[in-house]
Amino acid sequence: MKKSLTLAVVLLTALAVAAPAAAYIVVMKDGSRIEAKDEYTIENGKAIITLPNGTVTFVDAAEIDVEATRELNAAGYGRALVIDQGKARQRTEEDGEAEAQRRKTLADLVATREDNQLRLEPQRREEPERGTVTLVKTDAGFVDLRSVPRRPFRDVELASELQRFFRGQGIDNVELYQGTQPTHPFAEITTNSEASVFRALEIAAEALLAIQEDYSARVTGLELLLATPDRDRAGQFVLTPKLAQQLVGEEVEVTRFFVENVQF
Repeated sequence: MKKSLTLAVVLLTALAVAAPAAAYIVVMKDGSRIEAKDEYTIENGKAIITLPNGTVTFVDAAEIDVEATRELNAAGYGRALVIDQGKARQRTEEDGEAEAQRRKTLADLVATREDNQLRLEPQRREEPERGTVTLVKTDAGFVDLRSVPRRPFRDVELASELQRFFRGQGIDNVELYQGTQPTHPFAEITTNSEASVFRALEIAAEALLAIQEDYSARVTGLELLLATPDRDRAGQFVLTPKLAQQLVGEEVEVTRFFVENVQF
């Protein structure tokens, strides 16, 4: 377990160092922003956007706030952009210091966890539905979400609402599948930096609580796999409404939440 926790810090640090910053920001008319590798192109009414991890996505060109996008990028943000709670601003020296402190904080949290000989205990979960597929377990006894079959989530309406929520928060590189339980959507999100790992975790918690307002009986949890562009695991979680509320309600800081709830 000590080795696994150490690997988590190494992985997140590597993501923060290796990933390139976004070079272009696409502003949507609903106020959301999409981080892009470069300027989008338009074909047949669709805007073709290349994400920082190389994934190509499409949005209706009519949904883009062209003037706001032009002004934002003309202001010279480019690779000096910092995305702060969905809003773009110029990167400052304080941002660099804050990122360094966050990485240090995460490392300290893990070190403290190891010093106190705390262990990540598997949560009680119902057995996956029976089938011909054998689900691989992690070292700690959790279902390795990388081994879960990629099947569409059965509740099409709910999946559509979840996809719309993620997209509204600027997260396009998410895929939704059927989780290990009937009422568990399984979201796989590609992340390319430590900051994007934490942001995706926060947005996933918000998505679960938002969808529960209208579909409380149809969704009881959200299985979340955060992956690197090379498809390595950057962290996996099983979010319940109670856990999500801790994060959204700021009862616990996101780095501590990561360490306390990540499944290895």
